[in-house]
Amino acid sequence: MTPLKPPGQSLKLLKALLAAGQLLNSSLDLKRILSVLLDLATKYLRAERGTIYLLDSGKKELWSQVLIGDQTLEIRLPLGQGIAGFVGKTGRTLNIKDAYQDPRFDPEVDQQSGYRTRTLLCAPMRNKSGETIGVFQLLNKKKGHFDKRDEKFLAALSLPASLAIENARLHLTEIEQKRIEKELEVAGEIQRQLLPKSLPSLRGLDLSACSIPCYSVGGDFYDVLQIGENDIALVIADVAGKGVPAALLVSTLQAALHAYLEAGFPAAELVAKLNKVISEYATEDKFITFLICIYDGNTRSLRYVNAGHNMPFLLGADAKLKELDKNGLCLGILPGSRYEEGEVSLRSGDTLILYTDGLTDAANKRSELFGLQRFRSILARACDQDAKTIQERVLQEIRIFTEGEPQADDITLVVMKAAF
Repeated sequence: MTPLKPPGQSLKLLKALLAAGQLLNSSLDLKRILSVLLDLATKYLRAERGTIYLLDSGKKELWSQVLIGDQTLEIRLPLGQGIAGFVGKTGRTLNIKDAYQDPRFDPEVDQQSGYRTRTLLCAPMRNKSGETIGVFQLLNKKKGHFDKRDEKFLAALSLPASLAIENARLHLTEIEQKRIEKELEVAGEIQRQLLPKSLPSLRGLDLSACSIPCYSVGGDFYDVLQIGENDIALVIADVAGKGVPAALLVSTLQAALHAYLEAGFPAAELVAKLNKVISEYATEDKFITFLICIYDGNTRSLRYVNAGHNMPFLLGADAKLKELDKNGLCLGILPGSRYEEGEVSLRSGDTLILYTDGLTDAANKRSELFGLQRFRSILARACDQDAKTIQERVLQEIRIFTEGEPQADDITLVVMKAAF
């Protein structure tokens, strides 16, 4: 009878991989998983220390987090640079017996840390499709140098490691998605509260307005406010960006707008003051296109100031369209910007149309835009209709044109018709 042989290297490898699988399946925390992986690799290979890099394919970099004292620092390496960068780019394992003899090794790290790297094993971490998603780097075998069995272990560890890492990333994505959904829900509620619940009723004016966000919350805003007995202010705006920051910026805009309107500032001065407020609160990537039109019921005139917004239309009863073309810089770009006021007289049957670029930028399945010319044509054909009908006709034509394609941007439309 042949005597039983003591457990060999292959059995030790199997046990180590089973232990790795159990540990990795017990957590969805990416930091915990990387810590477990590094601990397993250094202990099994009897290495003094090591690092696990993950691939950031978008930036074409490897990244890792290391603990220095009580601080966690992130290291980033371009693909192709250094030992780990070479392995990440080529997918080839490097087993180096003398690091200082390899031209790809950068001794500056040793010089800064006071550590001396002698032997080095660097291997790709591959997923089940064979794609490299990271790199194992082990330093200084405690006895001798790294061998083929060590390379085999890292190759075998790749699959359970990559599965655990990808599961953790999916979990993080799910958490982030839920956070974004919650943020959009909060932002949506903020913006719904900012939009007017009803439009004022003024003799001689027919008003209609709507805002249709492309997601659960949009960057568009409008307001219609009665100021005095016979005057009315129509406002439309579009904030760069979405979510809670954009919604809070709109909230700031609305609060300042109402205060300045009540104070009776002239339109150009009012917009300059709004610009200063938004410049103070907005981050570099946030700005607002803004348009205000103030109708004077006594003189039947319309004064307007435009801060980078789409130019409004004045549609006559004769179907002629006029673009109100005075314009200035968006709110939040330059704190000291000055603005110019335009003025037109209204006749009975004239219609003022304010809109955001989500309307003209609506696209169909062939990526064709609804466009300004099509919009103008629809307005001209609807010159004898009331404000609500004009609004509904425009929206219907957009629905027909887009053929059910998802909205890519918010659509806001404000219509005011003079009926003296």
